[in-house]
Amino acid sequence: MSGFSLSQEQLDAATSDEDHLLIIAPPGCGKTEVLAHRAAHQIDSLERNQRVLALTFTKRARSNLEERLRSVLGHGRARRQIVVRNLHGFATQIVLAHGRTIGLDVENLELPKTSTMRMAMEAAGGGSGMYDGERLLSEIKRHPLSDAEVLTALQQRASGPVGTLAKRVEQARQDGNQLHYDDLLRHAQRLLRIPAVARLYQAHFGAVLVDEFQDLSMQQLDLALLGCTSRRTFAGDPLQGIYSWAGAAPAEVEAEVRKSCGTPVRLHESYRSSPKVLAVVNSVSEEVDSGSGLVSAQPELWPGGGCSAALVSQDRGTEAELLKRLAGAIARRDPSASIGIITRVYWRRSDIDVAFAGETSFPVRRWDLAIEDPGIVTLIQSTVATLPRAATIDDARLAVLDAVDPADVDARELVDSAFDTLEQSDAPTARAAVRSIRVSDPKQTTGPGVHLLNAHTGKGQQFDWVFAIGLEEGHLPLKRNNHGDALSEEQRVLLVMLSRARHGLIVTRTERADGPYGSYAATESRWWKGINAEFSSLEQVEAHLEASITAS
Repeated sequence: MSGFSLSQEQLDAATSDEDHLLIIAPPGCGKTEVLAHRAAHQIDSLERNQRVLALTFTKRARSNLEERLRSVLGHGRARRQIVVRNLHGFATQIVLAHGRTIGLDVENLELPKTSTMRMAMEAAGGGSGMYDGERLLSEIKRHPLSDAEVLTALQQRASGPVGTLAKRVEQARQDGNQLHYDDLLRHAQRLLRIPAVARLYQAHFGAVLVDEFQDLSMQQLDLALLGCTSRRTFAGDPLQGIYSWAGAAPAEVEAEVRKSCGTPVRLHESYRSSPKVLAVVNSVSEEVDSGSGLVSAQPELWPGGGCSAALVSQDRGTEAELLKRLAGAIARRDPSASIGIITRVYWRRSDIDVAFAGETSFPVRRWDLAIEDPGIVTLIQSTVATLPRAATIDDARLAVLDAVDPADVDARELVDSAFDTLEQSDAPTARAAVRSIRVSDPKQTTGPGVHLLNAHTGKGQQFDWVFAIGLEEGHLPLKRNNHGDALSEEQRVLLVMLSRARHGLIVTRTERADGPYGSYAATESRWWKGINAEFSSLEQVEAHLEASITAS
């Protein structure tokens, strides 16, 4: 059972007697712990044979919440009384269970992967209209339309090359009995709007907890509301809303949630970050929303109050070497330390990836590679160990996929991606291929060593040290997002990157960058000067590390 003691504000949120509750929980305020205790509190209100439904956005967030639930409730009770699903997994479960009701050929239905839409666009002709075609399809499918109604909407709205491409993709999808990710949500929404289907879920789930409400689309909100009517808890932070490009509607969702939940409960104390990290985070959050700053719940626990720095390098190659030097110094001081190197997008990390590629003195993990996902690696290793010694990589792929819940589309895609990498090893057997995988601890998503990732991938995670890379115009903010609502979201992306840090936070920029026509002067991000960092040189950070060693 959990040994974590809730603060008064956390306890008030977890044990509120309100049937419907909205919790504003900035990063590091113990949101996952509060949700776990909230689930435990809700169990006492369930009717016989009812369960609590907990909805998250990602596989990692689901794993984090499941682990916390087990610590609070115990493994057996958590398994019996709580169902944790990410939203696409919940939608897939509904579609597979009830799809026949709306005429779907469930037995032969092809479930989606991240690459499904891109491959469909390319097969239909591709070209410069792919992005706009995908966006058009996504917008249409954010409503509970049948397949026939989707085609009609395309006929009415689509014109020119983009419309032709979108119609070809949709017709091919329907002809092939295939689903895209947007179809999972659309069909699940259609099904839950059938009263007889909705009643099954409303009778089964006596409470629902929704993590990161600010990332919901109105369609996803509808799934949560239709799946449970008894008791609803929404938790998250509007300042962490960075998914409008994927259909998230934070303002509209919050307004709708407030109709039933009323005035939210707010958390103000950070248990994640040191005072000096919080000074940087607050310098950005206060610009976005005055009064949103956090205080350190336990400032005395951080040696030296933590560390923060804003470092400028001549170019990206020099920056990469600086990061490698600092990461090595941190790892030598504390081999158990986790170090997140986070960029806005992957292209900004290319020199850094090269610099760390041959590192052997401490672990290095690229989060864009499924073969380096600890949970997926463990699943592959444990499954392959049960197969005959001569089993091929294809045999192993089928066995691992067979072991994964069909509704867990995220895990299935990661397994496929990992095996695509293993196939490149030319190993004669699955066991030989698996021996080439680095050993990972599935219980440590952010374990010791360096983690290379982008901002959206790292949302919801935390690292002892964070390097927030590339505060230059064109990267933070991205060139295409430099005005209006898109610019506001870019500032929230920066806030997400900064708020991953526990003890130390270092932001970087370069004076020069490389483009198609050679080197050019980089422009510092419009937010650079507002960063409230303590140090401005590599030597000062190294002196902090040395002082920390001496103090310990």
